[in-house]
Amino acid sequence: MKIEDIQIKHIFTSNYKKSIEIEMKTRKGNVRSSVPVIGNGIYKNRQLSPDDAIKKFLDIKRHFLNNDFSDMQEVDTFIKSIDKSTDFREIGGNLAFGISSAFVKALAKYRDMKVYEYISSGKQNFPSPLAIITNRQKSQTDFQEYMLYPVQQKSFEDSIRKLLSIYESSNEKFQKEKNLTMSKIFRTLSDFTTSQSLQIGFTVRATDLWNTRRYTYSTGENLTPQEQILFMQDVISNYPIGYIEDPFHEEDFVLHSTLTHRLPTRIVAGNNLYSNNKERIKNGFELKATSGIVLTPSEMGTITDFLNIVKEAKKNKMSVTVASPENDTNDFLPCHLAVGTGCQNIKIDLGQNQSGRINELFAIEKKLS
Repeated sequence: MKIEDIQIKHIFTSNYKKSIEIEMKTRKGNVRSSVPVIGNGIYKNRQLSPDDAIKKFLDIKRHFLNNDFSDMQEVDTFIKSIDKSTDFREIGGNLAFGISSAFVKALAKYRDMKVYEYISSGKQNFPSPLAIITNRQKSQTDFQEYMLYPVQQKSFEDSIRKLLSIYESSNEKFQKEKNLTMSKIFRTLSDFTTSQSLQIGFTVRATDLWNTRRYTYSTGENLTPQEQILFMQDVISNYPIGYIEDPFHEEDFVLHSTLTHRLPTRIVAGNNLYSNNKERIKNGFELKATSGIVLTPSEMGTITDFLNIVKEAKKNKMSVTVASPENDTNDFLPCHLAVGTGCQNIKIDLGQNQSGRINELFAIEKKLS
């Protein structure tokens, strides 16, 4: 497949942050791929400002024009030959992902396929929604996210309709509460689990609570690491919880592994723990630190990196959840990546306008049925 033209422009994310979009032209037509805004973190790929990304793109654009690419492995290897760093500090992880994600769309279109078909290795299970019902900002509590998800899924569409109804009724209750607490949220969500065949999930994002010695809660508790693990076990034992994410700070692989071992029937997932960093993920595999992993494709640099990590996670019997960053775009690519790789879950924030992605998943499911 030859690239006839490739362009870049400024766009805005859903939160009106400036970002970039790549447009690519082949003889089969044009594709566009927008890039969320990702903050620079100690373990994350380096991100360039949109203005710097555009300048860098103009420097490297010539390398892609009229070049013949046969598959994603070839594309992403070529991108990494331009930026030889381990964290994309030369061209930026956002620009690398923009180019890589445009290519996967172009290659699929070139073969008259959808992206999920192009990357699929065969029949896959359709992901279930891991639906965010409320969060730290709305509830003014210490845990980052409170979620519900189906125990067994009749269909993705059926799950979403059920969860949307619960989202509306539960948030009506939350708004009436003058002093909303974690326990009140869990009790409210528990009322729906049995009758609707759902389980509760929650994200602690414990790094935000860690002061280098203890976990400090707004309720006054200051927990040692050992007290934190007992607290997590207590919460999980009191409610129908099947999923817990980032229960300890991002450097504590040992306690994550301990809790995973103690809770063999639950999913203990790492998100900040891994930070979409290949070396940290490899370390997690070796230590059996978690039974689940949360991946944000746009933070991983290239599509091939994402596909390889999903493959390795499955080999290590990890549940895989596809998530999106806060400053996201309306691009449907995460839907296709989750379906094409057969990930167990895709995070859906019902408090955000994600109707476009939900409808895209409905359409994919209908085509596959």
